[in-house]
Amino acid sequence: MRNRKIGFLLLSGLMIGPILGSGIIILPPAVYETAGNYAIFAWIIMLSLSLIFALMFGKLSLMIPGDSGVPLAVERAFGSHIKNLSAIFFLLAVCFGPIAVTGTAGHYLQLLTKQTFFDEKWLALGILCLVYIVLTRSIADVGKFAFFMSSFIVLTLIVGSIHTLFTVDGSFTLGNQITVTDFGESLLLLFWALIGWEVIGSYSLEVKTPERTIPRAVILSFSIIAIVSLIVAFAFQWVHSKNGNGMDQSLAPLLQSLFGSWSTPIISTITIALCISTILLVIGAVSRLIADQAKNGLLPSWLSFKSKNNVATRALFSLFSIHVIVFILYFNDLVTIQTLVAIANAFFLCNALLGVLACLRLFDSLFFKIGAFILSLCFLGILLFSSPIILGIITLVSCYFIWLQRRDSKKLHDQMIRVGNE
Repeated sequence: MRNRKIGFLLLSGLMIGPILGSGIIILPPAVYETAGNYAIFAWIIMLSLSLIFALMFGKLSLMIPGDSGVPLAVERAFGSHIKNLSAIFFLLAVCFGPIAVTGTAGHYLQLLTKQTFFDEKWLALGILCLVYIVLTRSIADVGKFAFFMSSFIVLTLIVGSIHTLFTVDGSFTLGNQITVTDFGESLLLLFWALIGWEVIGSYSLEVKTPERTIPRAVILSFSIIAIVSLIVAFAFQWVHSKNGNGMDQSLAPLLQSLFGSWSTPIISTITIALCISTILLVIGAVSRLIADQAKNGLLPSWLSFKSKNNVATRALFSLFSIHVIVFILYFNDLVTIQTLVAIANAFFLCNALLGVLACLRLFDSLFFKIGAFILSLCFLGILLFSSPIILGIITLVSCYFIWLQRRDSKKLHDQMIRVGNE
């Protein structure tokens, strides 16, 4: 069967849910608690940076297309060993992150179903298995599945929030002053919402006419994400600024005026859909990365195999095996969701940081260079909040690959000198 490529609508559906992520549920209350009614300005600033981030990686995926995504750009900018470092960061992040996400989804699924027969950890394993089953389908089928979930998430949040703004008695004032520290802390919280756009490149070979499809998908995805984020954040402030912080700090009050007692189950359903969308995107991307690395001889060649649907099935099976091992650790309480999130976030940040540094080196546009410089400083600053143990591992691994790159560069330089002398 010939692989069916996707257009900009399905590519957008594949990106919207994961990039919104659980942040659209967690961040509005957290940022409002930190910045009060000034939170909406923090959202606007962060979405402006997110637009730059999205445009950069959309352009990068056109400049250097391939299944490996960001590592290909890193190779062009810094060399093959730094590319391998980027790939390792992405692989490590996806080894740990999906179990944390499915653990969260399992928790909300148990709350939604209100059953006690299956523990929430078994529900998490069931969700993980569902994701892998979906990923064995063609990219078109995966895109349709993701598009359906993204549409449900977006429409529910927008309709519920707009209904709240027009029917609930709220207010929006800027009477209270805010400190620079509090506003900076709110921006720090929101920087997590930027992560996700760097995965676009992993799907650059799966789309029709990439030069048209990818820019349209980036603009459509960003527009929808920005609209949802601003409406939800403003509606949350609208409700809470008048009634105080004693109210429910979840997003359920935003849906109560329209959905009544169904608001909490709907929030749970949205959270589950966001979790599934996220792991669909990242596991699909890293399976392509593994197959591409295997094709180039950096991993065992048998991992490069793709099915008639152009699915890297052996890479998927290898990832599933790793996730089962991590799930066993999680099931036996040897690691917590918080630990898994901390590990995955650090490695995702490292991959994104290398991608942004590659943009800084590869792009000629002053606009993108300034944006990449600002983003690289911010990502580095956030990374420094990671666990000292994780930072130590990242530093050691990075130093080793940088040493390899410098060694090879020196060898190449010496060879060129010898050739020149001859």
